[in-house]
Amino acid sequence: MATAPALRAAALTTLVPLVLGGAVLLAGGTRAWPAWAAVVAVAAVSGALTLRRTAPPPRPSPAVRPAPDGGGAAVYAMQRPVRAVPANGLPDDVPYTVKVTTRTHLAVMGPPGSGPGGEAVHIPLTGHNLVFALTADEASDVTLVRLEARATRHAPLVADGISMAHRRMPDMVFSPDLLESIQRSVEAFEPLERPDFEVRLDDGPPAVAPVDDDTPSLPLTVSGGASLRLVLAPVTGSGYWVHWRLEAEIVCGGLTYSPSWDLSVTATSGTAAHHPGGGRTSTPVHELFPDHWDPAAPDGHAGQDGGTRRFFEIAAHISSDGASIMSGRPRSAPEPEPRAGLRHREAGDRHLAAGRTREAADAYRAAAGAGSGHGAFALGKLLHEQGDLAGAERWYEVAAGHRFPAAFNNLGVAALQRGDTDRAERWYRQAMDEGDWTAVDGLGAIMAGRGDDAQAETLWKLAADNGQPNAAQNLAVLLNRQGRTAEAEALWVRAAEAGNAGAAVHLGFLRHEAGDLKEAERWWRESAERGNSQGAYYFGVLLARSGRTDEAEHWWRQAAGRLGDPENFTGSHIPTKSGFGYALVRAADSGEALCAYHLAGLLDEKGDRAGAERWWTAAARAGHIEAVLRIAQVAMNDHDDLDGCLYWLRIAVADERTPVDRLATAADALHRLAGGLYDGSRPDNPDALAACVLAVEAYERLHGQDATAYEQPYAQVLGSYARLSREAGDVAAAAAADRRRAALGSRPH
Repeated sequence: MATAPALRAAALTTLVPLVLGGAVLLAGGTRAWPAWAAVVAVAAVSGALTLRRTAPPPRPSPAVRPAPDGGGAAVYAMQRPVRAVPANGLPDDVPYTVKVTTRTHLAVMGPPGSGPGGEAVHIPLTGHNLVFALTADEASDVTLVRLEARATRHAPLVADGISMAHRRMPDMVFSPDLLESIQRSVEAFEPLERPDFEVRLDDGPPAVAPVDDDTPSLPLTVSGGASLRLVLAPVTGSGYWVHWRLEAEIVCGGLTYSPSWDLSVTATSGTAAHHPGGGRTSTPVHELFPDHWDPAAPDGHAGQDGGTRRFFEIAAHISSDGASIMSGRPRSAPEPEPRAGLRHREAGDRHLAAGRTREAADAYRAAAGAGSGHGAFALGKLLHEQGDLAGAERWYEVAAGHRFPAAFNNLGVAALQRGDTDRAERWYRQAMDEGDWTAVDGLGAIMAGRGDDAQAETLWKLAADNGQPNAAQNLAVLLNRQGRTAEAEALWVRAAEAGNAGAAVHLGFLRHEAGDLKEAERWWRESAERGNSQGAYYFGVLLARSGRTDEAEHWWRQAAGRLGDPENFTGSHIPTKSGFGYALVRAADSGEALCAYHLAGLLDEKGDRAGAERWWTAAARAGHIEAVLRIAQVAMNDHDDLDGCLYWLRIAVADERTPVDRLATAADALHRLAGGLYDGSRPDNPDALAACVLAVEAYERLHGQDATAYEQPYAQVLGSYARLSREAGDVAAAAAADRRRAALGSRPH
């Protein structure tokens, strides 16, 4: 088992593959799952990958030393595996192009000041790819006469950390702030190529030798306009920092060029395996990345992608004393809450618990004024729940200024509710830096909204694995949409049992589709009782269909009442202890709007027209299209309110979600309304013209979707609009309508 001293040698920021004992079990042929489970437990608690402090070179060498500041080394997610190497001794005007690049999966990072110009250095591991690319200009042939290597220096290896590539996302991520860099590392990963030549740096002198008999030998000539690409693999067994030089001889146009490139390599991977029985051994790079070239195994090592070898990986931070894994990197704690601020905030909590929201807001405001970040957050959250988004953001920003962690997440939620996904993403990423897994859930919602299902799945899976039931619910919805129903159901069951009401709604759907109405009712009732409005809607539907209309009315009324001010309702949020989780939901699709619309229909059937009108209006303000069309009809037929009718129909015409058949019905009704309002004895007809303008807009949308079906009514309404505009003295508008009508493919007769 990894000991505390071993962990103290671990990186403060590290990716932890299950080398600890995993290698031992594999070597011993162990396959029984309890042994593997024990290894996983050890890895999860203790960590397995440590930075080496000593190197095992073939010849005596000094120890590999940590950076001079003694603060411990780090493991970084490699985001830039390909590095260009500048050439020495090459004129600017040569008639060819030559480029040398390196690609490695693991590199030792020298501290700042160890490289040229005071920069940190990136020392690739033995067996990496070194690509030599030579391209001739159109007019000239180029010959590569020779490639030679020369070791220039063996220096002590001063390690500031290691940079490690990622083939895939880790099996477990404990720290949300590591997600972005690891994702970029996965995106940048490509397997190494089998080399054409190996550079044997431990030979004296070093040799550039072909790895296969069929590798073409030098010299090689490149015809004009063509290219030559050679892959070299520098290899060494030295734990030193090996400085070496690649030298080329190139002939072109009767001239000889001798460019060179200064390079480095080491065999020290910076990792060690700690064994259950005690002790540790250095981990060769080939054990971590089998595609790094090893002359001793030219056919490759077991464990490459597609093989049987696979290590369990976690990503986490190690505490400063090396004794434990943490959920986030060490950070400055939030500002301590002043005593006066604490007193006011606790008073606000008591007022809020008693339902005295005004007094609670006053107390939280006083707490914030006394320097309490927690008080500012509490006030922002209260305003947020009351629909005052601007006020909520103002106080969240105050709380964020005091480094209150949940404030960053809720600023992301507020930005998302405003539709500003870029700003929301910035806040969510700051919240992730603070270790808030709720923000990972929100960032997944943004990715899903952008159509990036793969990214959303990764984020939600990691957030769900770290105790976010809303993330499990979102992931299940995504999987179900992709046809992965069994995976989705398992997640919904887990999330519902953890208290997620949205998951219970989806389980109700699955049971309903299977014909198990009793179980569907159970899950929908449970979600409704937990305050989920969609659960209340579907539970009410079951109740109404079985004749229990009074119960249906109760649940629908309770959920519809949560609309608050529908004009400010733009999404749904789920309170969590770290902030609001967010799911991308339109107001019109929310359970509240559905409940309001169906409650209105139920009340209308009971003869309560005033109550029905109230709830149709609430649903319409939330964007429910059927409610919009219904309340427009009520405005005209019940109240002779033309302005109200046109107001609601204008919303329906402008909304892209209005179904084509409903839009066609509205367009026809508007055209007929314009005709009914027309008075030939008047010089102008503003009401008829207003209705006709809206009819033109509706038919223009319909014609754009199906020109054949709607060309004739579109031409007719354009004719009516031209006539009304001409009678009103708007000659320009009439002429424009005539031109649009004439441009149609046919005219009605």
